[in-house]
Amino acid sequence: MQTFSVLIIDDDRILLDTLASSLRLRLPDAQIETADSALTSLQRIRSMKHGVIICDGHQPRMEGIAFARVVRKLHGEMPVLLLIEKHDEDFIRQAIHAGAYDVLVKPVDEGLFLLAVHRALEAARLRGQVKREGEKLLAKVRSLMKDLEVLYAADGLQAHFEAFNDSMEAERAE
Repeated sequence: MQTFSVLIIDDDRILLDTLASSLRLRLPDAQIETADSALTSLQRIRSMKHGVIICDGHQPRMEGIAFARVVRKLHGEMPVLLLIEKHDEDFIRQAIHAGAYDVLVKPVDEGLFLLAVHRALEAARLRGQVKREGEKLLAKVRSLMKDLEVLYAADGLQAHFEAFNDSMEAERAE
Protein backbone atom coordinates (compact mmCIF):
# COMPACT_ATOMS: atom_id res chain seq x y z
CA MET A 1 0.00 0.00 0.00
CA GLN A 2 1.13 3.52 -0.78
CA THR A 3 1.68 5.79 2.21
CA PHE A 4 1.21 9.52 2.08
CA SER A 5 1.61 12.46 4.38
CA VAL A 6 -1.09 14.82 5.61
CA LEU A 7 -0.09 18.08 7.27
CA ILE A 8 -2.65 19.76 9.52
CA ILE A 9 -2.01 23.35 10.59
CA ASP A 10 -4.11 25.09 13.24
CA ASP A 11 -3.35 27.32 16.20
CA ASP A 12 -6.29 25.79 18.13
CA ARG A 13 -4.59 22.84 19.84
CA ILE A 14 -7.85 21.02 20.60
CA LEU A 15 -9.07 21.17 17.01
CA LEU A 16 -5.60 20.24 15.74
CA ASP A 17 -5.50 17.13 17.93
CA THR A 18 -9.11 16.22 17.06
CA LEU A 19 -8.52 16.45 13.30
CA ALA A 20 -5.26 14.50 13.58
CA SER A 21 -6.90 11.75 15.67
CA SER A 22 -9.82 11.50 13.25
CA LEU A 23 -7.50 11.12 10.26
CA ARG A 24 -5.27 8.61 12.04
CA LEU A 25 -8.34 6.43 12.67
CA ARG A 26 -9.80 6.79 9.19
CA LEU A 27 -6.57 6.85 7.14
CA PRO A 28 -4.31 4.22 8.72
CA ASP A 29 -1.85 4.36 5.79
CA ALA A 30 -1.34 8.09 6.20
CA GLN A 31 1.45 9.77 8.08
CA ILE A 32 -0.33 12.58 9.95
CA GLU A 33 1.79 15.59 10.88
CA THR A 34 0.67 18.68 12.78
CA ALA A 35 1.87 22.26 13.13
CA ASP A 36 0.48 25.21 15.03
CA SER A 37 1.55 27.92 12.57
CA ALA A 38 1.26 28.29 8.80
CA LEU A 39 4.24 30.60 8.66
CA THR A 40 6.60 28.29 10.53
CA SER A 41 5.42 25.24 8.58
CA LEU A 42 6.58 26.68 5.24
CA GLN A 43 10.14 25.37 5.70
CA ARG A 44 8.76 21.86 6.22
CA ILE A 45 6.59 22.26 3.11
CA ARG A 46 9.58 23.40 1.04
CA SER A 47 11.55 20.28 1.93
CA MET A 48 8.82 17.64 1.89
CA LYS A 49 5.82 16.89 -0.29
CA HIS A 50 2.53 16.16 1.40
CA GLY A 51 -0.48 14.40 -0.06
CA VAL A 52 -2.68 17.18 1.30
CA ILE A 53 -2.32 20.17 3.61
CA ILE A 54 -5.18 21.21 5.87
CA CYS A 55 -4.81 24.72 7.28
CA ASP A 56 -6.82 27.10 9.42
CA GLY A 57 -7.80 29.93 7.07
CA HIS A 58 -7.24 32.64 9.68
CA GLN A 59 -3.79 32.15 11.14
CA PRO A 60 -1.85 34.79 13.06
CA ARG A 61 0.96 36.34 10.94
CA MET A 62 -0.20 34.57 7.73
CA GLU A 63 -3.72 34.34 6.36
CA GLY A 64 -4.87 31.17 4.61
CA ILE A 65 -5.12 32.91 1.23
CA ALA A 66 -1.46 33.95 1.34
CA PHE A 67 -0.53 30.48 2.57
CA ALA A 68 -2.37 28.78 -0.32
CA ARG A 69 -0.63 31.11 -2.77
CA VAL A 70 2.83 30.24 -1.37
CA VAL A 71 2.14 26.49 -1.37
CA ARG A 72 0.94 26.71 -4.98
CA LYS A 73 4.23 28.38 -5.96
CA LEU A 74 6.29 25.79 -4.08
CA HIS A 75 4.33 22.67 -5.09
CA GLY A 76 1.58 23.43 -7.61
CA GLU A 77 0.12 19.94 -7.40
CA MET A 78 -0.18 19.86 -3.58
CA PRO A 79 -3.81 20.45 -2.51
CA VAL A 80 -4.54 22.83 0.34
CA LEU A 81 -7.81 22.64 2.28
CA LEU A 82 -8.61 25.76 4.28
CA LEU A 83 -10.85 25.74 7.35
CA ILE A 84 -12.74 28.94 8.22
CA GLU A 85 -14.98 29.98 11.11
CA LYS A 86 -17.99 31.20 9.12
CA HIS A 87 -19.18 31.08 5.53
CA ASP A 88 -17.60 34.02 3.67
CA GLU A 89 -18.11 33.95 -0.11
CA ASP A 90 -15.49 36.63 -0.75
CA PHE A 91 -12.86 34.74 1.27
CA ILE A 92 -13.76 31.44 -0.43
CA ARG A 93 -13.51 33.01 -3.91
CA GLN A 94 -10.12 34.57 -3.10
CA ALA A 95 -8.85 31.35 -1.55
CA ILE A 96 -9.78 29.24 -4.57
CA HIS A 97 -8.25 31.85 -6.89
CA ALA A 98 -5.06 31.77 -4.77
CA GLY A 99 -4.79 28.00 -5.20
CA ALA A 100 -6.74 26.44 -2.33
CA TYR A 101 -8.29 23.13 -3.36
CA ASP A 102 -11.32 23.57 -1.10
CA VAL A 103 -12.62 25.66 1.80
CA LEU A 104 -14.60 24.08 4.63
CA VAL A 105 -16.55 25.88 7.36
CA LYS A 106 -15.95 24.93 11.01
CA PRO A 107 -17.26 23.01 12.76
CA VAL A 108 -16.88 20.66 9.84
CA ASP A 109 -18.83 17.42 9.75
CA GLU A 110 -16.43 14.47 10.02
CA GLY A 111 -17.90 12.73 6.97
CA LEU A 112 -17.63 15.88 4.86
CA PHE A 113 -14.10 16.47 6.14
CA LEU A 114 -12.99 12.93 5.23
CA LEU A 115 -14.63 13.22 1.81
CA ALA A 116 -12.80 16.50 1.14
CA VAL A 117 -9.48 14.94 2.20
CA HIS A 118 -10.06 11.87 -0.02
CA ARG A 119 -11.01 14.08 -2.99
CA ALA A 120 -7.90 16.23 -2.48
CA LEU A 121 -5.66 13.15 -2.27
CA GLU A 122 -7.19 11.70 -5.43
CA ALA A 123 -6.76 15.03 -7.25
CA ALA A 124 -3.10 15.15 -6.20
CA ARG A 125 -2.59 11.55 -7.36
CA LEU A 126 -4.17 12.31 -10.73
CA ARG A 127 -2.15 15.52 -11.17
CA GLY A 128 1.01 13.54 -10.49
CA GLN A 129 -0.01 10.89 -13.01
CA VAL A 130 -0.75 13.54 -15.66
CA LYS A 131 2.60 15.19 -14.98
CA ARG A 132 4.47 11.88 -15.33
CA GLU A 133 2.63 11.00 -18.55
CA GLY A 134 3.31 14.49 -19.91
CA GLU A 135 7.01 14.08 -19.21
CA LYS A 136 7.03 10.72 -21.00
CA LEU A 137 5.24 12.24 -23.99
CA LEU A 138 7.64 15.17 -24.12
CA ALA A 139 10.63 12.80 -24.05
CA LYS A 140 9.10 10.78 -26.89
CA VAL A 141 8.45 13.91 -29.00
CA ARG A 142 12.03 15.10 -28.40
CA SER A 143 13.30 11.73 -29.57
CA LEU A 144 11.09 11.87 -32.66
CA MET A 145 12.27 15.41 -33.46
CA LYS A 146 15.86 14.25 -33.23
CA ASP A 147 15.13 11.31 -35.56
CA LEU A 148 13.34 13.60 -38.03
CA GLU A 149 16.30 15.98 -38.04
CA VAL A 150 18.60 13.12 -38.97
CA LEU A 151 16.23 11.47 -41.42
CA TYR A 152 15.33 14.63 -43.37
CA ALA A 153 18.49 16.65 -42.70
CA ALA A 154 16.21 19.20 -41.07
CA ASP A 155 18.80 20.92 -38.91
CA GLY A 156 17.21 23.08 -36.25
CA LEU A 157 13.92 21.19 -36.07
CA GLN A 158 14.60 20.10 -32.51
CA ALA A 159 15.69 23.64 -31.57
CA HIS A 160 12.42 25.03 -32.96
CA PHE A 161 10.47 22.48 -30.97
CA GLU A 162 12.36 23.39 -27.78
CA ALA A 163 11.68 27.11 -28.39
CA PHE A 164 7.99 26.34 -28.90
CA ASN A 165 7.93 24.19 -25.76
CA ASP A 166 9.67 26.93 -23.73
CA SER A 167 7.12 29.52 -24.87
CA MET A 168 4.27 27.19 -23.89
CA GLU A 169 5.83 26.66 -20.45
CA ALA A 170 6.20 30.42 -19.98
CA GLU A 171 2.57 30.96 -20.98
CA ARG A 172 1.41 28.31 -18.49
CA ALA A 173 3.46 29.91 -15.72
CA GLU A 174 1.62 33.22 -16.12
